[in-house]
Amino acid sequence: MAGFTVDTHVFRELGELLVGRDSTALIELIKNAYDADATLVVVHGDHLSDLGRGSITVLDDGVGMNQKQFEDGFLRIASRSKDTGTRRSKRFGRQYTGAKGIGRLAAHKLSRKITIESTAWGPNGKPSSEGVSASIDWDLVEKNETLEQVSISNAIIVTATAPGGANPGTTITLERLRRKWTPTQRGRFLEELQTFAPPASLIEQLPPAVLDKELLFAAPAIRDGNDTKPFTVDLIGELAPPDDYWTAALAAANWIIEIDAVKEPGKVHYGIAPTKRTQEDNPELRPRKFTMPHPAPKDGPRLQARILIRAGHAKGSADAKAWAGRANGIRVYMEGFRVLPYGELRNDWLGLDRDASERAKDLLSPTVAALVQPKLHALGADERPGLSHLPSKHYFGAVFLTQVGAPRLRPLVNREGFVPDDQYDAAVMIVRTAIDLATRVRAAASSVARTERRSSRSTDGGSSGDAPQTTDIGLALRSAESHAAEARTYAAAGNSRAAATAANLAIEQIRSVTAGSEEIADQAAMLRVLASVGTQLSSFVHELRSLLAMAEAVEAALASVIEESTELKRESKSRLRGVLQSVGDLRRQLEREASYLIDVVSPDSVRRRSRQSLSKRFESAARLIAMSASRRGTTVENLIPLDVKSPPMFSAELTSVFANLLTNAIKAAGTDGRIRATGTVVGDATSIRIENTGVRVNINTAERWFRPFESSTTEVDSILGQGMGLGLTITRRILDEYGSTIRFVKPSSGYETALEITFNG
Repeated sequence: MAGFTVDTHVFRELGELLVGRDSTALIELIKNAYDADATLVVVHGDHLSDLGRGSITVLDDGVGMNQKQFEDGFLRIASRSKDTGTRRSKRFGRQYTGAKGIGRLAAHKLSRKITIESTAWGPNGKPSSEGVSASIDWDLVEKNETLEQVSISNAIIVTATAPGGANPGTTITLERLRRKWTPTQRGRFLEELQTFAPPASLIEQLPPAVLDKELLFAAPAIRDGNDTKPFTVDLIGELAPPDDYWTAALAAANWIIEIDAVKEPGKVHYGIAPTKRTQEDNPELRPRKFTMPHPAPKDGPRLQARILIRAGHAKGSADAKAWAGRANGIRVYMEGFRVLPYGELRNDWLGLDRDASERAKDLLSPTVAALVQPKLHALGADERPGLSHLPSKHYFGAVFLTQVGAPRLRPLVNREGFVPDDQYDAAVMIVRTAIDLATRVRAAASSVARTERRSSRSTDGGSSGDAPQTTDIGLALRSAESHAAEARTYAAAGNSRAAATAANLAIEQIRSVTAGSEEIADQAAMLRVLASVGTQLSSFVHELRSLLAMAEAVEAALASVIEESTELKRESKSRLRGVLQSVGDLRRQLEREASYLIDVVSPDSVRRRSRQSLSKRFESAARLIAMSASRRGTTVENLIPLDVKSPPMFSAELTSVFANLLTNAIKAAGTDGRIRATGTVVGDATSIRIENTGVRVNINTAERWFRPFESSTTEVDSILGQGMGLGLTITRRILDEYGSTIRFVKPSSGYETALEITFNG
C-alpha cells in the first residue's frame, strides 16, 4: 500500500533554514524553557571560535521530561502538545510562545550534535524519579535517506534515567558548532542574543531621579500568565554581556513616552513627560496625556510601550557611543521575547528615518490631529513640528505584546517579524502616533535646537570668547541659568578662574536680554498684526476665486455682445471694447494673484522642502507685479542662472521672499526704472542680488528697514499696497530659519540700491 515517506533533508529545511539567524535559533531554545515553566535559564558559551571544542549549554529549572514526554514532544516534529487545551503551561499557566512544534529543530542551525539531560517534574512539584538522557547526531541522521531508516540507526540515542530525587529541569548541550564565527559575526550574535529580553530600564519602575511621578504605569505588563513567577536568563562564559549601558541610556533621556492600550478597552492612552533633568533646565515643562479611540478596538492589538527620547548628541565613552548606535531603536517584544528585526539599525518599521529626512511639516494624521488639537493648541504648539522630528537613533524603547492581547498578530515562519496585515498596521499606527504626539509636544514646549541655530546666526561678530548677542529672551535666560550653574559648580570645586569665566558669560546673556527687549516688543506687535491679517485669508481666497469667475464671465459676455450685436453703433462698440480691455486686465491680474496664492499657500508649497530653482521662484514672484511694473515703465530683468538652487526650502517661502523684495524694488525704482536680479555660486555659498534704480538707501543706516513697521513710502498701489514695513522683517525671519542672510550692499554701476541674499549650503 502506497504512502508518504519523508527524506531526512527535512531536518535541514526545518532546522538550519527555519530561522534566519544563529541568535534566533538559540532564543528558540530559551523560549522552550519558558514554555516549560522555568524560572531560571543559564546559557553558557565556551570556545565559540573553535569548531572542535566550542559548545553552548542551555540549563533550566523547568518541568523537565521523562522518556515518553521526550519522545512524544521533543522527537515528534510539529507536535500538537501546545495546540491542545488552553495553550498554557501546566505549572504557572504561561501562554505558550511556540505553536508549530518545530522550534526545537532550530538547534540544527547551531551545531551538528545535541545532547539532552532532563528530570521530569513530579507530583506537586516534588523531585521525580523519572528522567531521560538523549543525544542526536545530525550528521548521522542525514546519512540516512528516510526517517524510517533513522529510527533503526544510532543517530538518535534515548535512555530512560532514574535521577533519584534530583531537581526537575533540562540541560541541552550543543556540540560541534557549525560556524567558526569571526569577531564581527560573533559581536552581532552577542548583541542580538543580549537584547532578546527587554532591559530593566524599560520594564521596571522608573527611578525618581528620572521621573518624579508615575506616568501611565509603574511597570508595563510584558507577559501574560496565571502566575507571576519571574523568568530570568543568565548569559555566562563567552556569552556574558558587556558593561551595563542600559542605565546610561536611561540617564541620557530627555523625554519619556508611555503607551497603554490595555487598561481601557477601545481606548489608547498616551503619556509624554520630560525627564527630571530636562525639567530642571525648563521648569515650565509638564507631563502631557492624550486619549484616543483604538484603531482596531474589536481585535486589538492591545499593547503597552515605554520609549525614551534622547534629543541631543550621544555622550559618554567611545564604547558607550558605539553601543548606543547599535542598541537604539524601538524594539518589539512578544511575551517578553524580542521579535526581530524591529528596531535594528537599518529597520525603519515606524518610518522615523524616512520622515526625518523629508522634514515633513506635520506628521499627525488628520484624524488624530483633530482629536488632540485642542490640547496641542493650549500648549502653543509649533506650526511646523516636523522640524523637530528625530530619526530612530534618538529613540530607545520597547513595545510589549502578549498572545492574549494580540491574538491575530501572526509571526512569519522564520520567527523574524509579523505578517504585514491590518493587525500589524494597527500596532504601527498606535506606536507611530505616540512618536508624532511627542514631536508636537517637544516642539511646542521648547524648540530648543532651532532657537539655538537662530541665536548662533544673530551673533554680533565679537571675539570667539564672547557670548552671542541674541534677542531670544527664553534661550538667553536658559543659557544664563546654565552658565550660572556652571559657575557654582566650579566655585564649589575651588576653580575660581573657570567660575569667573562662566559667571561672565551668564552676565553677558542677561545683558543680551535687556538689549533685545525692544526688538521683542516690535515682534509681538508684528505678530498681532499678522494674526489679524491671517484671519481674513480664508475668506479672501474664496472671494478671489469668485471674482475671477465673474470677470471671466463678464469678459466672455462683452466679447459676445460686441461681435454678435447688429444694433449697436460703432461708437458704442468702441466704448464697449474699452470696457472689455479693462475687464480683461482685471481678469489677468486676478489670475496672477491666484497663481501667487497657489505658489504660497497651497498644500504642495509647504508639504516638503526641496532645492528650488531660484530663477523659477523669482519669475513666479515677478508675475505678480508684472502689471504694476508695466504701468510704471519699469523693466524686471532675471539673470539668475537656472541651475542655481537654494538649500532645501518650501517653495512658498522663496516665493514670498522674492515677492516682498520685488514690491519694494518697484516702489523705489519709480517711473521708467530698472530692476535686475543676478546670482553667483562661490564654494558652498550662493548669492542672489536684487538691484534697482530710483531711491538710494544709505548702507550705514540700512538695518532700520529690517525693523517691523519701518516703511519708506506712503504711496498706495492696488497691487503693491501702501507698505506696512513688514516685508523685509518677514523676509529676514524666513531666511534666518535656513542660516541664510540678507543685507543692503553697495549697488553696481547704474543702480542705486542693492539687496544681497546669501544661502549657505
